[in-house]
Amino acid sequence: MRTDFSGVYSALLTPFDEKGKLLEKALRRLARWEVDRGLDGLYICGSTGEGIFMPTEERMRVAEIVKDEVKDEAIIMCHIGGCTNTNEGLKLAKHAAKIKVDALASIPPIYYPYSFENIKDYYKTLSDSTDLPFFMYYIPELTGGAISNENIVEIAAFKNMKGIKFTGFDFYKLQDLINMTGGKWQALSGPDQLFLPALTMGVNGSIGSTQNCLPEIFLGIHESFKKGDLQTAMKLQRRVTTACVLTGKFGGMISRKVALKFRGVDAGFCRAPLKTKLSASEEKWLRTEWKKAFPEYSEGL
Repeated sequence: MRTDFSGVYSALLTPFDEKGKLLEKALRRLARWEVDRGLDGLYICGSTGEGIFMPTEERMRVAEIVKDEVKDEAIIMCHIGGCTNTNEGLKLAKHAAKIKVDALASIPPIYYPYSFENIKDYYKTLSDSTDLPFFMYYIPELTGGAISNENIVEIAAFKNMKGIKFTGFDFYKLQDLINMTGGKWQALSGPDQLFLPALTMGVNGSIGSTQNCLPEIFLGIHESFKKGDLQTAMKLQRRVTTACVLTGKFGGMISRKVALKFRGVDAGFCRAPLKTKLSASEEKWLRTEWKKAFPEYSEGL
């Protein structure tokens, strides 16, 4: 069983057609394209992958397609959170183990105002149900607010809990948490625009959205940092900031799918109620600015 989850992952986008139907061939091609560019892993059915919009059976199908395409060429971490109830998460955990993905992850329960005891029970139930390594997905802006580090450490003690995907902006909290877990919990940063700063605080790698369309830049940041070449890492991180500004102008998810089209990859549309596609004028603007900023990553233009 895998124990090292360091490296650069994409939070894999999920291609849909204009009516919201899963595009299985496009998903397979996207996963292949990203792995061929050297990404260490794919994080499937997360926020970027629109996992919470999918019924359980469809999420299973996404996992099956990605595993069949990638096999053991890269780490596959399957997000099983955001379900309507814990039993659905348990089904996803069991299925993921059956098809032999490498790890699981989950956001805390959403929508209702849960107590920490509710959240703690949720993670313990899922962790106890599987032998797969399990990661907490911490994203306080979308899941009811911050959880104290003291409480997160309680979750860290559960069976199979191996680390955290930290999609937060409080890096004092991040480093304090790394210290509190004694270096035994692997931390992966979430905010694309803060990958390099997160590396300086002790994370093992990153999982993010922009890694879908610019995997080479994120891999470059990681390699440069490991070599001690901070000047190169800083230059590359500034390019990530540019990408985040461009794709954030009209809706990040669909803009990243369009950016992939600029690279010659069909990532389809988004599923409603997200913005499903860009208007002609929006796409024209993004195409012009993308080609200016990333001429070497505009193969499809």
